[in-house]
Amino acid sequence: MERERKIGILGCGNMGEAIAKGTIFSGLVNAGSLYLYDIDKDKARHVGECLDANISNSSEELCNECSVIVLAVKPQDVEEVLKEVNHAINPSKLLVSIAAGFTINKIKKFINDKVGVIRVMPNMALSVNASASAICRDDCVTTEDMKFVKTLFTATGEVVEVEEKFMDAVTAISGSGPAYFFYLTEILERCAIEMGIEKEKAKLLAVKTALGSALLLADSDSQAESLRKRVTSKGGTTEAAFKYFAEKGLENILKGGIEAARKRAKELSEG
Repeated sequence: MERERKIGILGCGNMGEAIAKGTIFSGLVNAGSLYLYDIDKDKARHVGECLDANISNSSEELCNECSVIVLAVKPQDVEEVLKEVNHAINPSKLLVSIAAGFTINKIKKFINDKVGVIRVMPNMALSVNASASAICRDDCVTTEDMKFVKTLFTATGEVVEVEEKFMDAVTAISGSGPAYFFYLTEILERCAIEMGIEKEKAKLLAVKTALGSALLLADSDSQAESLRKRVTSKGGTTEAAFKYFAEKGLENILKGGIEAARKRAKELSEG
C-alpha cells in the first residue's frame, strides 16, 4: 500500500536531491511515484534524469498530484512557496518540512490547519546517507504517516523522534553540528601545515583522524568521554593538549557557541 503513495519534493538543492535519492534507493516508492519541482528548472531536470522521476511544471501541479509533499526549499523561500500552494494542500495531504526556523504552527498560518504536518531536522550528512535527523509531528498526523516518513528519512541516516520544543536544541546540536567538526578538522589541518607537513598529507591526516574517531565511537559501547580518556595517557602529549584547553576554558567556549546557535534557532522560530 505504501508503495502506491506519490511523493513530491519541492526544492531540488542538496537536501532535496538527497531525500529524492533516499526515497528511490530505499524502495519506499518507485521512480514513477516520485515528483520533483524546483524554481531552477535545470536542478529539477538533473535530479529527475538521474532517478528517472517525474518533473512537475509548477509547485501547485506537484501538490495536486502527490499525497506526501516534502518542503525542501530554503527557509527564506518557505512563506512564498506555501502561499503559492496553499489551495492545493488539503487535509488528505501530508506535508513534511525540513525548513529550519519554521514551527508547525508557523507553517499552519499558510495552509489548512487540518493538514498533517511533520517537521524534520536533518543535517548536511544527508547527502552521504549519514544524517542524524530529528522528527516531530502535530496531532493531525496518523501513526501510519509518521511511520512512513520515518522510513523515508531512515534511508538517509538515523532518525530520532522528539517533542517539537526540543527542535531548537536539535538545530544547534546536529543541524549545525557538522560545521563544528569541519572547524576542528580545519584547525588540525592548518596546524599540520604550519608544522611543516605538506598540504595534501595534512588534509589526509586530519580527515582520516576525524573519520576514524567517528567510526570508533559509533562502533563502541563506550561513551565519548571514556574513549577520550583512553587516548589521554598520564604525562603524555594528549594530556598536555587538554591541560591547555582547560586553562583557556575551551569547554565553556564551545558550550557558549552551541547555546548561541540554540538561541538563534529559537529567534527564527518565533520570528
